[in-house]
Amino acid sequence: MVHEANRFSTGILKFDKLLEGGFPESSSVLLNGTPGIGKSIFCQQFLYHGVKNNEKCIFLTFDVRPETILNSMARFGWETKDKIVFVDCFSYRIGAQSSSRYAITGLSDLNQLSMIFEDVLGDVGKGRKRIVVDSLSTLLLYSDPELTLKFLKDFIAAATSQKALILMTIEEGIHDEKTMAILNYMTEGLIEMKFDMDKRFLRIMKMRDTATSRTWSEFDITKKGIELV
Repeated sequence: MVHEANRFSTGILKFDKLLEGGFPESSSVLLNGTPGIGKSIFCQQFLYHGVKNNEKCIFLTFDVRPETILNSMARFGWETKDKIVFVDCFSYRIGAQSSSRYAITGLSDLNQLSMIFEDVLGDVGKGRKRIVVDSLSTLLLYSDPELTLKFLKDFIAAATSQKALILMTIEEGIHDEKTMAILNYMTEGLIEMKFDMDKRFLRIMKMRDTATSRTWSEFDITKKGIELV
């Protein structure tokens, strides 16, 4: 088993216990769930906990502007003090000027995204890193799926080679089985989230170096963020 010091706490106390301390270092995790279930809040809470631990935090946002994410985090009292580096992959879609120094001008050419990400890794320097991609579904819809999957394989390799944990969200039910199977193969962790009778549940389907029961656990979104019931 991986020592707790080599894990990334999620900031969700009871969930960390299920993970034997948190996500394993140098690994990639897929967060799969229906729209509105709380995937983005999970990611924000995860990064905020990284800010508190003085870890490098990188957020690739494909669905909203960085300001929207910061406003969402502020609602929970999660002040980041400019400690999160944003790669803005959204503002170009609405013709808006990005507030981030790292912004793409389109998703048809994944080389641009690759080069910008390399710049970010170089600029933030060495040390443990938390990286969030929210969401892969948008990337797959706006870019060639086959090329995107090849890009993601290199993207994950580059990130995890630097003691990083990369957490990527994906929308349930909109991608074909082959795509999901490849993503599951490429990542070392899989968390599923769902609604059931107006209640929220999550489970750990797989996690490297971690004993998993695949049991559903109920959770709420409170004023403090996600909490297991």
